[in-house]
Amino acid sequence: MTTANHNVKKFEMKPPAAAASVTALFVGFVATLPALIQTERDLCGYSGQDPAVDHWITAADAALAQTRAACEAMITAPPIDEAERAFQAVARLYMRVIRSADPDEVAGLRADVRLRRWAWLVPGEGAGARDLNLWIGAALDALEFWLSLEDPFDARVEDWVGADPDYDIGPSA
Repeated sequence: MTTANHNVKKFEMKPPAAAASVTALFVGFVATLPALIQTERDLCGYSGQDPAVDHWITAADAALAQTRAACEAMITAPPIDEAERAFQAVARLYMRVIRSADPDEVAGLRADVRLRRWAWLVPGEGAGARDLNLWIGAALDALEFWLSLEDPFDARVEDWVGADPDYDIGPSA
């Protein structure tokens, strides 16, 4: 009779280290959005005059850098299906907003998201598409909220134009 040898080492097969999937990267990207929104909200009304606010500015810049890095990682990862291509489209949208210095372009992107939200969603009627679209909807809602944060100082600047004594029309009679 033979006896079993229990001293044999078992080797576990591990898959080769692969790049993170776009879906996993999208979940990580959505996780960066609350910090982005909160830090921007903390700066609402700040006119840039107080050095004591530097730590808030640093936090807002760090949150923006995290979101940008998450978007860039997602865009460069190879998509495997239509859902991941939809996630990448949302990341490209965020990157356009982040890189834009044109308020009219950003307003146009915001309007496009509002009016054509369906264009960003994963097609399909199944439970999987519904769940994926909830994630996309959360990212688009966060974008909408982020872009709706306004700086009250900017609104006051418009009120001040023309009220300056330098805008005299000439000596009064």
